[in-house]
Amino acid sequence: MIDKPNKYNMQKYSNSSFWYDYDTNDNVDILTGEEITPGKDYVKMAATKRAIGNFVRIVTGENIPVTYSSKDESYTDGKAVVISGNIKDKDFDPTVGLALHEGSHCKLTDFSLLSRLDDYTSEIDLNAIAHKYKWYEQFWSDEEDRYINNSLYNTRKAKAYINNTIKQILNYVEDRRIDYFIFKNAPGYQGYYHAMYDKYFHANIIDKALQSNEKTSLDLESYMFRLINITNSKRNLDALPNLRKIWSILDLKNIDKLQSTEASLKVAIEIFNTIESNIPATELDEEPKNGGDTNDGEENKSKSSGQSSQESTEAELSQKDIEQLAENIVNNNQPATNGKASKAIELSDSQKRSLDKAIEKQKELLNGEVKKSNLSKKDKNNVQAISDSGSDQKTVGKGLPKNWYHHTGPGTDCLVIKNISANLAESNVYQTFSKNYRWRIENNEEAINKGIVLGSKLGRKLQVRNDERTLKYNRLNKGKLDRRLVASLGHGYQSVFQQVFEERFKPAIVHISVDASGSMSGQKWMNSQIATIAIAKAASMVQNLEVVISYRSTEQIGNKQTPAIFIAYDSRKDKITKIQSLFKYITCPGTTPEGLCFEAIQKEIVDGSNGVESFFINFSDGEPYFENKDITYYGETAANHTKKQVDNMRSRGIKVLSYFITGGYGSDKGNFTKMYGKGAEFIDTNSLVPLANSLNKMFATN
Repeated sequence: MIDKPNKYNMQKYSNSSFWYDYDTNDNVDILTGEEITPGKDYVKMAATKRAIGNFVRIVTGENIPVTYSSKDESYTDGKAVVISGNIKDKDFDPTVGLALHEGSHCKLTDFSLLSRLDDYTSEIDLNAIAHKYKWYEQFWSDEEDRYINNSLYNTRKAKAYINNTIKQILNYVEDRRIDYFIFKNAPGYQGYYHAMYDKYFHANIIDKALQSNEKTSLDLESYMFRLINITNSKRNLDALPNLRKIWSILDLKNIDKLQSTEASLKVAIEIFNTIESNIPATELDEEPKNGGDTNDGEENKSKSSGQSSQESTEAELSQKDIEQLAENIVNNNQPATNGKASKAIELSDSQKRSLDKAIEKQKELLNGEVKKSNLSKKDKNNVQAISDSGSDQKTVGKGLPKNWYHHTGPGTDCLVIKNISANLAESNVYQTFSKNYRWRIENNEEAINKGIVLGSKLGRKLQVRNDERTLKYNRLNKGKLDRRLVASLGHGYQSVFQQVFEERFKPAIVHISVDASGSMSGQKWMNSQIATIAIAKAASMVQNLEVVISYRSTEQIGNKQTPAIFIAYDSRKDKITKIQSLFKYITCPGTTPEGLCFEAIQKEIVDGSNGVESFFINFSDGEPYFENKDITYYGETAANHTKKQVDNMRSRGIKVLSYFITGGYGSDKGNFTKMYGKGAEFIDTNSLVPLANSLNKMFATN
């Protein structure tokens, strides 16, 4: 039996609580004390979409797309999962549960069967149903000359009633089949289902109503209420005639015998016939008790543009329901044997109104009408741009001071953007890489052009990487036969073999990391950009030398400043034209989270092993500094942390070279040498000869 969640063990069912980054920060600026109005956290939205997509893919074993709801979204094909455009932290688990539910339907439900429903309901007597509910007599009872039209109306209404009712029952049966699939094949995800049922379905008023005389009339509404809640432990199988028969038809403890939607439909039709056999005919002086639509059959068409037409996929169970379902499946529990209580619970008028709302909520879920807030086209494009960029957040700086009176802290998130693109620049989500700063584009373009020119010259200076030495040894006793000495074999010579030894540089990769803090503005930024682009261009002219370029900055993510590192260029997959087209949008608006960013990309920097030489080149203008609600990072603490990251690189066989960038207003070398040790360089990086000499010195050392 699954434990019943409560305030003491709900953590057990909140599957994401141990890994999902719930934002518990207050919205107060640490510098001004003013309230911060949080912006849209597109990074978190992209991460949420990716996480839910992973869950759906793992559970279903299929690559079912997950997308945010938008006004042009259609829910009709059963090929994708649509999630709400506004997911709060507390709603994450229920949203995962709903996505898993929908994803399982995409995998297991035959949506095309709905279009062939008439093939399965052909044996149901339309005239008998029409006569039973007397639609035509109520509508045109005084107009005998319209008999033919009455018959057509009669047939349409009867067919719509039958199909709509069977669809609702099929929704319920098919959901039980799908629930069993999840509980059997992915028990680790049951907690998400619990969260979903608790949010969307569970209501104490339902428990009370099941124990009362409410919904005990012989009409479709009462039967549907009792059917939908038949797995609730408070059910009363004697509340209506043949409820026990319906329980037997469902046979929930053996629900796995239903191997297809068609099998579920056959059960739904049998339940429909059982219900209909117990509902009396409508009297002419009464309203029809059909519990369904009295409008014409056109309402049977699929819904789209924001509401689901996969009406066979969205019925949900309450949290207590799923406990009972699991109990039925696992323990083969028998149906409740209690009959009508001698003193049934009486509902007050207020409770009856609450019951009506709860039932309406259940109907919405049953018919696939879960309300999901839309995401604007702009927001959706921004989320997609971030998803395509591979933006992710990693926790860094654990154990470093949170503030002056907390000597240790939990660390902070560091944003890692693995790929920049024109779409990402167009979105203007990030300050560091954006088209917003048009006044800087011209200066950046100048730096790019100068860097390309300097790089072409530097490439010729780095030809040491292209040098190869070939040594040939002949007249050996083994090796490759030297054809020039073959004739000597007839004169008794045996040393007619040769061996060739080639000496060349191993393949190498250079990771260049550039400080994009505000203090780098102006001439410093120009200098670092020229040097960085020059190295990338030069590398493209040298054999077996790859270059990765990243920029360190900070970004406002939601309501929190976050260290950020942008991997802007990777010669293993990018062409040099990417630098020429996109680097003009890179700016330097942040602070200096030096070591925090280094820690975040340690795994992105290739180890100096397995036949590959690895180099790390840094451009910065001073000491690291960063501060937010999670961490205080400056002075000796930040310098020591940065040194630790540099030492870690060296221990992995990575050679480190760090250029101190000068220019513009004053720069303080501070702890620069302490952080980078023998790799610290104080040269004019825009002067060809010093730059080439320092690079050659590093590259030439094997």
